[in-house]
Amino acid sequence: MKKTAALILILSLIFTVFCSCDDEKTPSIDPAIVSNLDNTKEGILKLAYSKADMLDPFTATMTANIQILSLVYDGLYKLDKNYEPIPVIAKSAIVSENAVNVTLDSVVFSDGSAVTAQDIIYSFDRAKFSPTYNEKLKNFKGANMSASNMIIFTLEKSDPYAVSCLTFPIVKNGSSGNLPVGSGRYIPEISGETTYLVVNKNKSGFNPAIKTIMLVPVRDSSSVESSLEIGNTGFYYNDLSNGVYSRINAHTVEMGINNFVYLAFNSESEYFSNSMLRQAVGYAVNRKEIVATAFQGHARETYSPFNPDWYALAAKDLYLSVDIQKALGLITESGINISEKEISLLVNKENQFKLETARFIRDYLVQLGFSVNLKEYETQYYKEALELGSYDMYIGEVRFSPNMDLSSMLGSGNIAFGIDQTGASCARYAQLLSGGCELMDFINTFNEDLPFIPLCYRNAAVSYTNSMQGGFNCCDGDVFYDIETWSFR
Repeated sequence: MKKTAALILILSLIFTVFCSCDDEKTPSIDPAIVSNLDNTKEGILKLAYSKADMLDPFTATMTANIQILSLVYDGLYKLDKNYEPIPVIAKSAIVSENAVNVTLDSVVFSDGSAVTAQDIIYSFDRAKFSPTYNEKLKNFKGANMSASNMIIFTLEKSDPYAVSCLTFPIVKNGSSGNLPVGSGRYIPEISGETTYLVVNKNKSGFNPAIKTIMLVPVRDSSSVESSLEIGNTGFYYNDLSNGVYSRINAHTVEMGINNFVYLAFNSESEYFSNSMLRQAVGYAVNRKEIVATAFQGHARETYSPFNPDWYALAAKDLYLSVDIQKALGLITESGINISEKEISLLVNKENQFKLETARFIRDYLVQLGFSVNLKEYETQYYKEALELGSYDMYIGEVRFSPNMDLSSMLGSGNIAFGIDQTGASCARYAQLLSGGCELMDFINTFNEDLPFIPLCYRNAAVSYTNSMQGGFNCCDGDVFYDIETWSFR
């Protein structure tokens, strides 16, 4: 009798499924995965999410929720580990001056209906003003349908790499609220109070070992790590933005992200308004040492402003060796007596990675003959000093969009990040965007002008339960990039 009652209870919970407000049909769960919904069974992946944050791809703000939603929604394109756009819903795209012409492939939503141009435009209009995608789409003015399977995106300014930004989630026209209809790898199912993701049978070519994912509510983002350690969930992403790496009892892999760490000069500095002194510092900086020691290996050195993993840099040799004699020669050639004035180097001391980086750079500068005042400030005072321009140099970080747009640092006609945006690098970058020069032409100009010194691109850490195995080729745009290779031992 007890077994019968338990079975009736389980079945009643399974078939108590709720639907979204814009869908009249009640979704049902495939009988083949019923056993996976019993939490006592193995083979179910548990992911932490915030119940307080919407599971709406255009309003979600918590990192864990945004990452989970990449399993439910596809974009026109997805990005691989080299930030190269791979067609998903799009079939092809042509970038021409201030327009991107996209042709759609034959793709269906999870409910079996075709993805149309109207769905793309509806999704774009929502993504354009969403907290997650508005920065990526800031150069996109609008989207218009040119045919039933073609869309024209108009740009504010030319961008040869604009296609890399067409990764925003595509939802069915008119669907809104929690978990609108998508075309992704999994579809949501609700059983009682629990939300599950189950394999989307309408997703061609997707046949993972993990058929069911259970979403486990956590209080906030700080609870995600502890939920993995105590076994409540099986996956944890840490962007290491606090400058601390702590080992946990789980397998961990490194994942490159598009966060750029740099040494900037105050363009109004008595010394560093001189390009020879900027170049001298550039020759003295040992990026390999900074990455290996200051960042404890959780970064990749870079010798241009661009992400070293970027597909557009493939086969290009950008390495610059440390050359103290060259640096001393440039100082002599500048005609400036650098011993006359102490220079200040500003850093946020609450980030250990950056604090150690600043200390290394101070030592490099002292080796050249500079007298250095290292300003180690807490976050609030660090920001105030930046705004006041109270520094000669500072350690900074910015997250770039996947099209590697440097406009925030190399725009035109302003001073931003302490950088004079009327210099040679800025003019050359504008030429690059308009097609007036090649990528290496810009990089060569940048290295001569050197308005700031590229140091590294940071890594994130992805941890997963010891009972799991797989490729774990997590990408910046999709931590579940190869989830079809994941399984339980």
